[in-house]
Amino acid sequence: MTNGEMKIGRLNGFDFACLVVVLLCLSGFGLAKAGHAGVDQVIRGTHQINIDLYFVGVKTKDVELFKVGEPTSLTIRNQPVHPPMKIVAVKHLPKQVAFLSPDGKKAISFTDPSIPIAHDFEVTVTDTAEVTDDGYVVRGNKLKVGNSIELEGFKYRIQGVVTDINPTK
Repeated sequence: MTNGEMKIGRLNGFDFACLVVVLLCLSGFGLAKAGHAGVDQVIRGTHQINIDLYFVGVKTKDVELFKVGEPTSLTIRNQPVHPPMKIVAVKHLPKQVAFLSPDGKKAISFTDPSIPIAHDFEVTVTDTAEVTDDGYVVRGNKLKVGNSIELEGFKYRIQGVVTDINPTK
C-alpha cells in the first residue's frame, strides 16, 4: 500500500465506494419499476371535490368572516396550495359548553358565556383532486380526514382540521 491507499483486490477504496453507489442506484431503479417504491401512484382520474373544514374556538367579533364564493388559500403540512380555492358553504356555530342535566341522565349544551367572542365554523371549499388507490391528492398534497390545515384569507389565518372529503355531484 502506497500513498495511504487502501487496496481491496484490484480496487482501491474510492472505486469500491463508487461501485456500491452504482449498485444501490440500480437496485432502487429495479424496485421502482417493480412497484415497490411509492413513487408509482397510479392516478385513477380527477374529480371535483368538496373539502369540509372545521375550526374550533375562533376568536372574532366578525361572524361573517367567511363568505361563500370568495377565494381562500389552504396550507396542508406547511405547504401552500396555489391557486386559492373557492368557499362554497359556511356554517357558523356559537361556541358551546356542555353540562349534565339536573336529573343526571343526559348532557345539555349552552352557548359558552365565559368567551363570548369564541365561535366554531364549518367551511366547505371546492377544488379538483387526483384520485389514487390511496385517496385524494390535491395539487401534490395527499389529503385525508384528520389532516391539520391552515386557511388564509384577507382578514384571517386560522388552523383547523379536515372533517370530510366528497366528490361534488
